[in-house]
Amino acid sequence: MAQKGNLQLMKKINCSLILHMLLREGSLSRAEIAQRSKLSATTVSSLVDELIKQDLIDEVGEKSSPGAGRRAIALEISRDKGYIIGIALGNNYFRCALLNFRNEIVYEFTEPVVKGNGEVLDFMVAAINRLLASGIIKDPLQVKGVAVSTPGVIDDQGEVIVRSTFLRIDNLEIKRMLRREFDYPVVVVNDLKAAAFAEYFVGNIRTDNLLFLSIDSGIGMGMVIDGKVYSGYKGLAGEIGHMLIDPDGQRCEDCGQNGCIAMVLTEPAVLARAEEVARLKKVDNVPKTFDELLERYEAGEELGEEVLTKVSSLLVNTLSVFINFFSPELIVLHGWMCHSNKFMNQLKKGLSTFPFPLPFEEKRVVPATFEERNFIIGASTLMLHKVFEDYF
Repeated sequence: MAQKGNLQLMKKINCSLILHMLLREGSLSRAEIAQRSKLSATTVSSLVDELIKQDLIDEVGEKSSPGAGRRAIALEISRDKGYIIGIALGNNYFRCALLNFRNEIVYEFTEPVVKGNGEVLDFMVAAINRLLASGIIKDPLQVKGVAVSTPGVIDDQGEVIVRSTFLRIDNLEIKRMLRREFDYPVVVVNDLKAAAFAEYFVGNIRTDNLLFLSIDSGIGMGMVIDGKVYSGYKGLAGEIGHMLIDPDGQRCEDCGQNGCIAMVLTEPAVLARAEEVARLKKVDNVPKTFDELLERYEAGEELGEEVLTKVSSLLVNTLSVFINFFSPELIVLHGWMCHSNKFMNQLKKGLSTFPFPLPFEEKRVVPATFEERNFIIGASTLMLHKVFEDYF
């Protein structure tokens, strides 16, 4: 009996391994799976047959490969076997989506931000019901989990939003409350950690060491170190908004410092800097929106140049601290700076000329693969890991 149990356990582990590989790579042949997993060709063939029988993976045609020999059959995760409900709470809006087992978004919508424990919970319950009624899902049992990403601090068990200052959430037992309404597994993860994991596992450039920095109306950072998302003590790693970077900057009402990151690099802070420079220089035509400021910077206007050049220098100094501490292979940026090629080039040049122990290559700074969907795809990926591990 023990031997039979061990065989079943190994089968479960290896089936899960194959599904994880296909989720990450998209398409693989049996031979490629055997080579990467170190399993025998016979074992892989048997496991693949079982996964095909359960409609978890499909044969999708021939797969080209270098060299001579027979063309292999490509395998991919089935699109229609099951779905994940994803909810990404954010500072600007909430994104809700239905994703298939390939992590493809098949239906989505966005809604304005609501704040407060009760309001956020009511929103999520309504959003899940809307996704269930979308017409995509034929049977509620096709939904295999709910994945939630949110700004703020999550408890070690991934069950409670301990605090989200912007959303005015305190100790919201989100997992228990959603399980009370819906009989689905629930994953809750910090938004920046979810985004960093999305880049690590399914992003355009694969690396085991990266920083994911997001700057819009707020700021935060996610880290992957040696192939693992780094959370730190109490999950507080990456909460960088109140690091001091400009002692001459504006005073922050939240932390009481002058020139913390939140008061220097976020969209409202940069626009406020532009207004202050315009006042001092007696410039009448003050940018009214952040997009207008970026456009004027791109066009080479003096006010935009002065403000964004200073901001670029401060961001270079900030990133240099993280680079020296963590030595990431890749820095992934999300937010307003990715909307300006000129600013991105200026930032890369600043980093490439910074006196690091070794030269910093400009190609190590890239925009986020999934842009605004990084957060929901990262949370869904974590949920799919759990689904594949528990499926058999």
